[in-house]
Amino acid sequence: MLRLKVRGIANHWRYTVVQWMHEIKDILEREYGIELRIEEEDGTSKLPEVYLENKLILIGVPGEEGYLIELIKPVIEEYLSRYRK
Repeated sequence: MLRLKVRGIANHWRYTVVQWMHEIKDILEREYGIELRIEEEDGTSKLPEVYLENKLILIGVPGEEGYLIELIKPVIEEYLSRYRK
């Protein structure tokens, strides 16, 4: 199971990114044959910070869910190439 975490102040932006993650979760799980757990964590940043297994993917809010999935996919691929050998 891989963890996707959103850290930041509990505000509209963090909520938006978390909701988008739930919308794309099934797509990523099917494409890579993995299980994802989405977590939220309070932090000090006004903009959400997105992590995969503690690796920072982005800070901020992409324009839409499609951009979010395109930012997450290469990080999942890199992670899997390292740990599925």
